Amino acid sequence: MSMVISQKPKALVQGSGIGPMLYAVMKSDLQAISRLNTLFKYADDTTLVVPEHTDVSIHDEFEHVNVWASDNKLLLNHLKTKEIVFRRPRALHFHIPPPLKEIEQLHCVKLLGALFQDNFKMDSHVQYILSQCAQRMYLLKLLQHQGMPLNKLRVVVYSLIVSRIGYSLPAWGGFAYVELCCKIDVMFKRLKRYGYTTDYLTFSNLLDKADSDLFCSMRQSYHSLHHVLPPLRTVDNLRVRCHPYNLPDCSTNVHKKIINCPFFVWFHITFTCCCFIHMLLF
Repeated sequence: MSMVISQKPKALVQGSGIGPMLYAVMKSDLQAISRLNTLFKYADDTTLVVPEHTDVSIHDEFEHVNVWASDNKLLLNHLKTKEIVFRRPRALHFHIPPPLKEIEQLHCVKLLGALFQDNFKMDSHVQYILSQCAQRMYLLKLLQHQGMPLNKLRVVVYSLIVSRIGYSLPAWGGFAYVELCCKIDVMFKRLKRYGYTTDYLTFSNLLDKADSDLFCSMRQSYHSLHHVLPPLRTVDNLRVRCHPYNLPDCSTNVHKKIINCPFFVWFHITFTCCCFIHMLLF
C-alpha cells in the first residue's frame, strides 16, 4: 500500500500492521456525487466510471475526488492516473470528450493486472500474457536441462503459465475472438508436445471452467458480486436451466459479451461511450 506522505502528520504510516484497515476506514466516505456515476475502490486504487448521459460531468467528479484527498491529507498521483473512453467498436457517431487537466487519456489501460482497450478488444492483453508465457517456457527448458523431472515441471507449468492465463479470465475471456483463442491454444499444444502437461488444455475449456466456478461462487449470498446477479425469474413453466435467474435482454453482440463478463457487469456498463478513470491515492 503506497500511502507515505511527507510532512503530513495525519497520514498513515507505511508498513504498519493496521495501516490497510485504517486506510479502508478513511476511504469509506469517498462517494460519487451523482447516483448515475460509480466509484469503485480497491486498496489504494480508485476507479471512477461516468456514463455518456449523466447529470454530473466527469470533470466535477474528478474535482470532488481532489477536494476529498486534500481534506484527508492525501495526494492524488496524477502520473499514475489514467483516463479511457470506452466505445462501441463500430459506432456511427462518436465524439471523444476532451481529457482532464494533467491526466493522460489512453486507448488501453491496465486494471488489476488486465489490459482493457477502449474498443472492447483484448489484443493487447493476450499479446502481453503470451509474451510472458514464452519467457516462462524458456525457464522450463532451463529447469529441464538441469535435471528437474517432468512431474515437477508440470507443477511449475500450472503455477507459472496456466495460472497466468487463467488470471481474471472471466473478465476478459468473453471478448477474445477466434484468432486470439487459437494463439493461446497453440501455446497449450506446445506444452503438450514438450511433455510439460498431460491434459489437452484448450482456451474454451479453461474459460468455461472459470466462468462456472465464478458463477457458483457469486450465487452465495455472502459473495461480493452477488448483488450484480439479475432477479429471480417468476415464471416456472420454461425449460430447465442451470440457474433460476432472468436472462437480460441483449440488443447488440457487445452487450451480450458485457453481460457474460462479470467484470463489466460489476461496473454496470450499458452505454454508447463511458469515461473510465483509474486513480491512485497515496
